[in-house]
Amino acid sequence: MTEEYGHTPDGFFLSQEEVNNLSKAKKELTQYGKQKIKEMTTGQLMDTEKFQEEFAKSQTMTEKPFYRFFAVEYFATGEGVSYWLKICRNYESYDGVDREMERFKESLGHSHYYPGIEEPTEEEFLEKYAKLIPEHTRMMISRRDQPIFTWETHIHFNYS
Repeated sequence: MTEEYGHTPDGFFLSQEEVNNLSKAKKELTQYGKQKIKEMTTGQLMDTEKFQEEFAKSQTMTEKPFYRFFAVEYFATGEGVSYWLKICRNYESYDGVDREMERFKESLGHSHYYPGIEEPTEEEFLEKYAKLIPEHTRMMISRRDQPIFTWETHIHFNYS
C-alpha cells in the first residue's frame, strides 16, 4: 500500500509521486499561461499602435475634415436675428445624395433660408459661433472617436 500524502477536492488520496507530478504540471501550465497572456497583450498593444498610425495616416492623406459644419445666419429688420447651426460627422455618401445637407434644410423649415447656408471650416465655425456653442459640445468636437455625433440648434434673438 502506498503512503497517503495529499488529497484531491473529491476526497481521493494521492501518493507523493502524484503530488509531485501535479505540482510540476501546475507550474508548467502557469508558465505557459503567463507566456500566452504576455504574447496576447504585446500583440494587442502592437495592433493598437498600428491602428493609431494607420488612422493618423488616413486622416492626413485624405485631408478630409472629420466633421462637417453648417450655419445659417438670418437677420431681418424688426424680426431680430436667427442662427441655425449643425455639426455632424463627415461620412462619404454611398449614392451621391448629401443626406446631412438635406437634414439641415429640413431643420430650417423653409426654402427661404437655403441661400444663406454656409459650410465653414472647423476653425471658421468655432471662431464665429463659439459663444453660441455649449461647452460640452465644444469638448465633443475636439474628440475624434465619435462614431455618430450630430449637434443642431436654432437660436433666435428678438430685439423688440
